Amino acid sequence: MHLQRGGSPHYALEVAMDEGKRIVLFVPVEHRRSRYFLGLLGALLWLPWSSVSQLGAQEPSGLRGDPAAIADAEEMVEAMGGLAIWRELESVHFVHEWDIYNRPDIYLENEILDLTGPRSYVTMESEVYSRVRAYSPEYRYWNIVNGEFSYASDQAFENAMERAPYSIYRLARAIARGDSFYHVQFGAMRDMPGTTALEFRGPDDEIHGWILLNTRKEPVVWATTQYSYSFGPLQRFGNLRVPRWAMTGGGRVRYEMVSLTGSRTRPDLSLFAPPQGSEPKP
Repeated sequence: MHLQRGGSPHYALEVAMDEGKRIVLFVPVEHRRSRYFLGLLGALLWLPWSSVSQLGAQEPSGLRGDPAAIADAEEMVEAMGGLAIWRELESVHFVHEWDIYNRPDIYLENEILDLTGPRSYVTMESEVYSRVRAYSPEYRYWNIVNGEFSYASDQAFENAMERAPYSIYRLARAIARGDSFYHVQFGAMRDMPGTTALEFRGPDDEIHGWILLNTRKEPVVWATTQYSYSFGPLQRFGNLRVPRWAMTGGGRVRYEMVSLTGSRTRPDLSLFAPPQGSEPKP
């Protein structure tokens, strides 16, 4: 087919691809018998159709947003142990000691956090209290409190799914991997007007997370739409550096980091399943 493009006649070559897609190449008429055109045609004939299809639609890659904000986010991850380390992690296992002002006990919490998806498994233990809780898209949100099993409410499950991608550990891995799920820009910290924090948006273009950095690019405040924590100084655990303590509620709720271990292995999905014999979610 001949047509005019840019004032000169062109030859249009239409190539069928997978899934009904097509690609059209425009070649000047004077080149249609040249070695340039014949070489291009030969390359197309030898190219696998799946590869040709990829020419039609390239997926975006890398963090989206303000380049200056992305640079600060990457500096934060470097301060937390380095992009090269966080990029490889599939899960973290940390131990917190929690002290809540209106409780008689201090309890120890073990959490295994899946960094590849919204999944968490936690045990909480003291001399007078025991709780196991887990959430995942596959098994929803369930608890065992002092031996009694129950499912959490639908709202609690939805809240967990909404905030999970914005955990500071999930964000550190995503920044290190250049995950295009996230859009990063500068904005005021929630409930802290006048600050300049990192804002994290998802594919819905809504803000779901904030991190305020100090001048050393270390996180000092982290928030989601549901929680806000002030952080203490970073402490090294293996090759990772994370806040040694955190508090919320004006200091009424505090935890200290006892240990943290990163892993290149994703947790088995069975970890998040409720115990055998528990009643199915209605």
